[in-house]
Amino acid sequence: MPKKTEGQVRDLDEKLDRIINRLDTIETVLANSQQNPELASVLADFKGGVSLYSEPLKAIKRLYDARKFMKAGEAEKDEVSRLIIQSLALRGPLNISQIERELRAARGSASRRIIRSRLKKLEEKGVVKVAEGWGHRYRLVE
Repeated sequence: MPKKTEGQVRDLDEKLDRIINRLDTIETVLANSQQNPELASVLADFKGGVSLYSEPLKAIKRLYDARKFMKAGEAEKDEVSRLIIQSLALRGPLNISQIERELRAARGSASRRIIRSRLKKLEEKGVVKVAEGWGHRYRLVE
């Protein structure tokens, strides 16, 4: 993906996130005011529609980031690292158990110890990092 297109995707994703945050605020105000309860449900539906556009953009971003790391060369030589990057690109943040299931489905076997080891190496190289939020999940670095 050219730099210009990557920038446009990131810009569009940021704008959609801001729109969703504003809709959340408006929805909260409407729900608390109780003056127009029907508007709150319409707003929730609208927010859901905007979210439908946001998720594919995030997936495109993750796939582009994965492609960038794959081109670096080291991941191509190591099947486990390549599959970890591929899984995180396609599914977003995952914990070790989820990554293990993805690798087991892709290659028939997977070891948590090896996955942990590869994740640590990928984290040291700046390819993945621990995702914010609940649990110990990993995600691709942008």
